[in-house]
Amino acid sequence: SDNYSGGVAEEILGHALGPRRKQVVVATKVFGRTGPGDHDVGLSRAHIIAACEASLRRLGTDWIDLYQVHNHDSLVPVEETLRALDDLVRAGKVRYIGCSNHMAWQLAHALGVSERDRLERYVSQQIQYSLLVRDAENELLPAAIALGVGTIIYSPLAQGYLSGKFRAGGGADTRLAAIPRQLASFDTEQARALVELMAEIAGNYEGASPSQVALNWLRARPGVTSVLIGAR
Repeated sequence: SDNYSGGVAEEILGHALGPRRKQVVVATKVFGRTGPGDHDVGLSRAHIIAACEASLRRLGTDWIDLYQVHNHDSLVPVEETLRALDDLVRAGKVRYIGCSNHMAWQLAHALGVSERDRLERYVSQQIQYSLLVRDAENELLPAAIALGVGTIIYSPLAQGYLSGKFRAGGGADTRLAAIPRQLASFDTEQARALVELMAEIAGNYEGASPSQVALNWLRARPGVTSVLIGAR
């Protein structure tokens, strides 16, 4: 259906990789709705298997290096989700599995089930973390360090706010500016002072930017494995 036309990014990536596929680690996700049916969304066995096959076709590849569940699905037993993912790994269609947007207890519970049932375990978690959004320091990062799970960071610049583009009324054509409530939650007096401080630090290095200051701060944080960089 035209109403469920996701996956364009996978098609673009597949075409771009071509013969260089083996030189690249490809990660993608499963959870979002792909059709009108009851099992066209979430982390049921039916959806995971079907979504993986569709991703493989769009990417034009035989395997996905890191297959991530995008959210926790409270309607499906974690055993069912992990068993389906384990089957994909055993079939050679997926190399490793990860989770995203889980609470620390949900991550720990899933790892316990994997150990108990001898299933593939999540090797990574993808979470939001930045100088403006630091709640991951309370539970998610300590849990990952203790449990041997890598952490991949998304929105490292707080949806672009930490780049400094919103200083002096700028950034009007950005995605964040199109969500006034979200922008207002970031644009506090403390946040403005933080951006000014990062600009001051960047000024000590030729050609450096506030974005680089924010990203390098993240790279040096305990438990952070990799940082995802967004692009227009």
